[in-house]
Amino acid sequence: MNILTESKAKMQNQWKSFINSKSLLSIVKYNENFKLTLNKYWVDVTKKLTLSSNDYDKKRNFNNHNTSLQSSVVASDDLLQNTRDQILALPQLLNNLFTKLNPRVKESLPLTTVPKWKTYTKSNITKDSILSRTKHILNSIVIAESSTSQLKRIEDFLAHIEQYPEARYHTLKEGVVKVLLRARQKSENEKVNESIREALAVIGYIEPLPCRGIRILSIDGGGLRGLLVIEMLKKLEKLTGRRVHEMFDYMCGVSTGAILAANLGSPKRKSLEEISDLYKALSMKIFNQNALRGTSSLVWSHAYYDTALWEKMLQEQLGNEDLIKTARDPCSPKFSAIATVFNDAHVAAYIFRNYTLPPRVESQYMGSYRHKLWESVRASAAAPTYFEEFKHGDYILSDGGIMVNNPCAVAIHEAKRLWPNRPIQCVVSFGTGRTPPIIPNNEGHIKEGNIGSSSWKDKFYKILASATDTEGVHIVLNDLLPDHVYYRFNPYLTEMISMDEVRPDKVALLEQDAQMYIRKNEDKFNQAAIALSQKKTASQAAVDWIKLQKDILGL
Repeated sequence: MNILTESKAKMQNQWKSFINSKSLLSIVKYNENFKLTLNKYWVDVTKKLTLSSNDYDKKRNFNNHNTSLQSSVVASDDLLQNTRDQILALPQLLNNLFTKLNPRVKESLPLTTVPKWKTYTKSNITKDSILSRTKHILNSIVIAESSTSQLKRIEDFLAHIEQYPEARYHTLKEGVVKVLLRARQKSENEKVNESIREALAVIGYIEPLPCRGIRILSIDGGGLRGLLVIEMLKKLEKLTGRRVHEMFDYMCGVSTGAILAANLGSPKRKSLEEISDLYKALSMKIFNQNALRGTSSLVWSHAYYDTALWEKMLQEQLGNEDLIKTARDPCSPKFSAIATVFNDAHVAAYIFRNYTLPPRVESQYMGSYRHKLWESVRASAAAPTYFEEFKHGDYILSDGGIMVNNPCAVAIHEAKRLWPNRPIQCVVSFGTGRTPPIIPNNEGHIKEGNIGSSSWKDKFYKILASATDTEGVHIVLNDLLPDHVYYRFNPYLTEMISMDEVRPDKVALLEQDAQMYIRKNEDKFNQAAIALSQKKTASQAAVDWIKLQKDILGL
């Protein structure tokens, strides 16, 4: 029998099956199960065609001596190849047809086919593989000869830790601290040293303190009343002759305090005068909201003001830098911003850190360094009804002042986790204003005119004020810490203004109240400046040098 005729007959039989399947499209409901069945069917047909083609190849080789059929065989080869290409394309055509007939399915289908190698995740990597790669990267840093090569391999190390956080503990066992400190000691390239500082921060290595003990700055929340803190910080800068980031080793803020700490401590730090002007300018842009638009936005998004505009401004001012990358600047202090997690089993404080805690050291507060700098401020200042909640990963975050409006105790807790063997040299805590308290008489009662039935609204606001009270923390710390260590500055205000106040006369009144408070507490500011300026003793410097040499030697 002629080979070409036989192959054509087989192809005709196969095409009959294709024609029969066409009738299935008008009967079977277009669903995912049908698509899967149809695709499997085409795979089976393709396999049969491949076997048929192999049989044909064998017969062609057997009759290769017949030169008269060569031209026919070539023609048959082309026909078979074209037929196979059409068959392989049919499932894709049917998928496209199915998508057109079912528009709702189109949204769920991927626009492009992603290769399997691109979806290769860390779950496919064994622990031994991670350990092997960790050793290889550390060894490559050691043997790197040029600065370019060294920089590339340190960046590879940072990417490796970012992808496999569990490798951090492997690196410590392999002596990563010794490797990085020796590399920093030998390198004169600033880019390399910046990468080394970040790598040391990621693995939890804490540099020795520059002064006698830990110097802590804590700033309360309060919106535009943060202008009070700016005026008081100007006084400290004037008395010490240093900028804020040079006066403190650890900065912690909540809400407006987080905004101040981020602008003062990050590599893109601004002067206090610049921050004051920025506060006023941003407040005028954000808090000048149309009442109708604000009310409708409050109903639909639970935010009176434009959250998207607020986020855009934060990114413009702070950039898109990771929190941990602030460690590249040797002048940047440790920094944290506090937010509140709402969707956990219990409402709890969440700490955005620009550092990692040392190995085997845990904090009482949940938190991470795996965030952007602007995200930390955005979450910490997400005041309910003012701005939308901040969603990040599995967490829904809101204003940290809901849980911790005075972050001083949290700041001390975190600082002692970083430097457990060093004393606290000075704690400066700034409030954002208060009104004179109601003082009871000798018998413990207030005036009769103030006694009366209270509405549910009054009760709610009193409970809220109690929950966000800042002076309760101050009273406890004032009893626990020595006078020459702890300093709390919280001015009395002529009028307690709201956090979204933008009227120029009210802003001017705030600044006047700050100046009045500074004049009345001149001695206290002088004492704080002296406490912040205490230098490291000779014995402390010797202990720090010995510890550094031991770390370099890996002892």
